[in-house]
Amino acid sequence: MSDILGLDEPRPTTGTSNAENAVATGPDPELEAHVKRGANWFYWIAALSVVNSAAFLLGANFHFLAGLGITELFDGLSEALIFNGAPDFVRAIAVVFDLFVVIGFALAGYWANKLVAPVFLIGIVLYFFDGLLALAFSDIFMALFHAFALYQLIRGYIAVRELKKFYKPDALLPAPPPPPAFG
Repeated sequence: MSDILGLDEPRPTTGTSNAENAVATGPDPELEAHVKRGANWFYWIAALSVVNSAAFLLGANFHFLAGLGITELFDGLSEALIFNGAPDFVRAIAVVFDLFVVIGFALAGYWANKLVAPVFLIGIVLYFFDGLLALAFSDIFMALFHAFALYQLIRGYIAVRELKKFYKPDALLPAPPPPPAFG
């Protein structure tokens, strides 16, 4: 897993002491656990963002730190617009936007659990910018929680890359010969 740092970690081997006869037994189970934990963070982010948006719509005065700042921003903007005379359907637009973003993060969790590395990477980048948004609004605790969640997401991404290397075929199979031509 430390390939990103340029270090090689030994693969688990069978009980033989002779390195030439050692055979890899499979990927480290801890890698699969890191992938699952990292991917499941997308589900937590989506679920807590839904709770944050629902709480805002119901007038509650709290929010979960793991939720998305962008959904809170749109909720606040919709309320500010309504307060300044905009029609109530602006709130519905904000809810649709929130659902779009939340569904995107939930789908990221699904595909990340399927070992799709680009989904991890896209989710990490989006959540990083969301953390910057929290910093811009001086929500230090939310930004710190974003940093912790990003750490977990990055660990999952690195684990996916390591698992993909393990399952990567060592040699390409030759192409089958063309069918015989009868003329």
